[in-house]
Amino acid sequence: MTLRRALLASLGLACGGEEPAPAPPPSRFVQTVLDDSPGEPIGLSVLPDARVLHTTRDGGVWLHDAVGGKSLAAQIAVYRHDEEGLQGIAIDPEFALNGWVYLYYSPPLDTVPDDPATELDEGLAPDEGAPATWAAYRGQMRLSRLRFDGSTLDLQSEQIILQVPVDRGLCCHIGGQIDFDAAGNLLLSTGDDTNPFQSGGFTPIDERPERNPAYDAQRSASNTNDLRGKLLRIHVEADGTYTIPEGNLFPPDTSQTRAEIYLMGLRNPFRFAADRRRGVVYIADYSPDARSPLDARGPAGTGKWTIVRGPANYGWPYCATAELPYIDYDFASDESRAPFDCTAPVNDSPRNTGLTQLPPVTSPDVFYSFTPSVEFSELRNGGVAPMAGPAYVYDATNPSPTKWPEEFDGAPVFYEWARDFIAAFHLAPDSTLQRIELLASEVFVDSPIDLEFGPDGALYVLGYGDGYFRANPDARLIRVDGVPTDVVSAE
Repeated sequence: MTLRRALLASLGLACGGEEPAPAPPPSRFVQTVLDDSPGEPIGLSVLPDARVLHTTRDGGVWLHDAVGGKSLAAQIAVYRHDEEGLQGIAIDPEFALNGWVYLYYSPPLDTVPDDPATELDEGLAPDEGAPATWAAYRGQMRLSRLRFDGSTLDLQSEQIILQVPVDRGLCCHIGGQIDFDAAGNLLLSTGDDTNPFQSGGFTPIDERPERNPAYDAQRSASNTNDLRGKLLRIHVEADGTYTIPEGNLFPPDTSQTRAEIYLMGLRNPFRFAADRRRGVVYIADYSPDARSPLDARGPAGTGKWTIVRGPANYGWPYCATAELPYIDYDFASDESRAPFDCTAPVNDSPRNTGLTQLPPVTSPDVFYSFTPSVEFSELRNGGVAPMAGPAYVYDATNPSPTKWPEEFDGAPVFYEWARDFIAAFHLAPDSTLQRIELLASEVFVDSPIDLEFGPDGALYVLGYGDGYFRANPDARLIRVDGVPTDVVSAE
């Protein structure tokens, strides 16, 4: 570069005497770290006074104030192996009156324990065995609620609401988000509880009788008589029991079904959010690991985000979308058969306890794989770990100077655990996706794992950090404030 070109470049001028390049737009957000050592963070819930409860997988429920103060609100006894432990947390819609806090966790029971302090995997279940082998690994995930007294959770007040049977000792897919819709119905996401690592990154449907049942997702996600791989929808009553609201996938008393099921055919719907204004649910589902499609097995791994307007089957483990079927594969003979029929899927697994004929597959609104998407290029490329967050509700009467800008009113937040970004999905008046606005240049969190808007209009975000099943040094609890309009304008 010549001296003249270097001088012009330093002044922001092109060689032809053009005007300086425009300055980047002022940031609309500012981040504040509330906790730089949150353990292995899993879920959070913001209280009406803007304090935050967050869970750690080892059973901790932590309470944070606005200036970084932190105290242990409860220590829940949990079973821990791979993903299991303490998962989701939510407060009751009438929390100000009743103080109920909801938790989803793995109670210890008498399951073969695993010692996290050792490098051994004492709790690992075998890959093969006789039917009696699996009895020692049958467990449950528990949905409960406990009273919060302002600083701690009362463990003696626990009401057990719902138990989801699971197969322990093998990874993965627990799900575990809790939310409430406008009618006060409780929604709970559950994963398919299926090991994904011995099916080539495609669909795990190993029906061999000697295999651990956890290698066959047909026993769970596509089983109409099982609570796993679902979005459940119930109404919790005053005594902690629950009833079934109208409009779920299967009417009560339908043979070989569970009436709690609202959505089925989900792999690991780790994060979802109910939009009480629009009357819809935003849900994301994790992708299998195949980086490329294979004629003998099916499509590449596909992550999904969708606007749920009613009960539906989303296809797993038979279809990635309504147009992307997997191939029926025989693990015993290592032979591929025909593609599954996404218009009329059939569950004929010997482990299926539900209906054989399943509802047709519903396609998501957004889907993408490991390579850049043509339809949704804003999502970049990389790992596939989609998270569906809540829609922002702008309130002009809210005196908080750090509420998010009005331009985000009604936009659900989307976040990507593997790609380290947060985005706003702007919707049209008819609740269809209009455009995707990536906020990566203004907001950064390392592996965002849960987030929620507070009463101050700020976004509270848990960052898991890089690594698995451990407390990562880059894990954080962060508050993302909106910058007041007059400050942005002054910049």
